[in-house]
Amino acid sequence: MKNDLRTMLQGVIGKSRGQLVQILYPKVCNQQLDSWECGFYVMCWIKTIIRAVITDDWNERFKSTSPIPEDTIRQIRQEWTTYLPQRWS
Repeated sequence: MKNDLRTMLQGVIGKSRGQLVQILYPKVCNQQLDSWECGFYVMCWIKTIIRAVITDDWNERFKSTSPIPEDTIRQIRQEWTTYLPQRWS
């Protein structure tokens, strides 16, 4: 499974075989309370990774199992509902 994921990602990002993608699996991360919130959690992590230019210290950055606060989920929802219509209309 991990090798399949690595192969798919390398195809998407266009890395040559000499430049392997390193896939990291954090040992601990936030846990959503409801099954439908997982997409917002992923968007929150992506936003954090991109804005903070996180390239290392993953386990230090993602070391909480606490749910993401509801106000943060609302903010992410609002940002995406503003961004997507602007991007694709």
